[in-house]
Amino acid sequence: MRTVFIEESKTPIYLRIAQALGAELVRHGFQVMMIKPDGFNTLSFHEFVSKQSDAAYISTSVNNAIQHKITGQERYFFEQFPGKVIFLHQDAILGGADVMTGISKLQAWQRVASRSAHLCIEPDNVVDLHGLGIQAKVVPHATEIEATEPSLTDFEYEASFVGHVVPSLYLPTFSDQRVQALVDGAVKGRQANLFCPIEPLVKSCSEATLGGLGTPADQAILKVAAAQWLRSQVTSQTMPFRGWVFENSGLEAVTIFGGDPAYLHRIERNLRIDRPGVSYQPAVYEPNEVRRVFNKSKININISSMQFDHAVVNRFHDVIMAGGLCLTDARSGLAELTSAHEEVSYNTLQELHDRALHFSKPENAQQRALLIKRIQQDIAQNSGYGLLVKAIIATLDEL
Repeated sequence: MRTVFIEESKTPIYLRIAQALGAELVRHGFQVMMIKPDGFNTLSFHEFVSKQSDAAYISTSVNNAIQHKITGQERYFFEQFPGKVIFLHQDAILGGADVMTGISKLQAWQRVASRSAHLCIEPDNVVDLHGLGIQAKVVPHATEIEATEPSLTDFEYEASFVGHVVPSLYLPTFSDQRVQALVDGAVKGRQANLFCPIEPLVKSCSEATLGGLGTPADQAILKVAAAQWLRSQVTSQTMPFRGWVFENSGLEAVTIFGGDPAYLHRIERNLRIDRPGVSYQPAVYEPNEVRRVFNKSKININISSMQFDHAVVNRFHDVIMAGGLCLTDARSGLAELTSAHEEVSYNTLQELHDRALHFSKPENAQQRALLIKRIQQDIAQNSGYGLLVKAIIATLDEL
């Protein structure tokens, strides 16, 4: 089997992943067919996936057409594909789906379990899927950015953040008291220690809510679907949580590229953090411009989306390989990525402040550059599309 189908995506990050993954598969001798969903209608896509044989389909996003339900049916397009299917999850495995939709998707994954597998960035997701009889493995994130020389002088920004953030007072609230208590506990836990895992809170809440419902098999699926939905409610706190970080970190100068994501939804709103030293620039998307911001910032700050306990998101990889220094909230997967994990991670806002201050000093520029180069070597060795494709090939051979 040397033919692989990969879908393109309208979301820039998933388009990046699909294209980089396809290029790496070609280097490994595969014939890669990039699927453009806009070129199909429901009927023609159904016919297309049903007629393929001796091929594999790699889905890189929950929004891929292959993961949609067939119109008028309770079955999904991936169930009609006769070959092997790899689901690459570089975010939440159910994408924030409600509980009933999550149950439906999990049951469909069970129906194709003999010819499919899931590659996840969160070990807890792998444990959950294994418990449902679904094959899964842990893989790291990847970046297509080649190692770039760090800057020593001529910086344009002290500290920068590229992404979405709103002031902390815009925390969403929930009518269900159990959900609100879970979310409050998760936020307070992360405020006290950014390493605080969310999974124990989510599992405790889902088990307390669902205890005794249905058969053991029904309960297993229901608990996973419910836990994933609860985690997505915690995730909704990410942008105001980031606001809390910038409001309280004490950093003297931070430039935020982007900020309020309302413009993405064509909403005229521009919520901003009102604190001395925090300034804003328009969102940057053009790859070369993003890399320039990373390289020309003394410090790049990463505040992971709240659903992640283990995974080091690809923003960290991107910054480091672009020749920038990324300070990231501590995640257990960081130690697997680089031996310098303690030097570039923070558990508290005080640690973020102290590390940013240290590496911003001109006398520490050489130390900063050597640290970046060291981590670049670790990233090249311990992550990347080469390793991801090796995991895909090994998985296809096992199916």
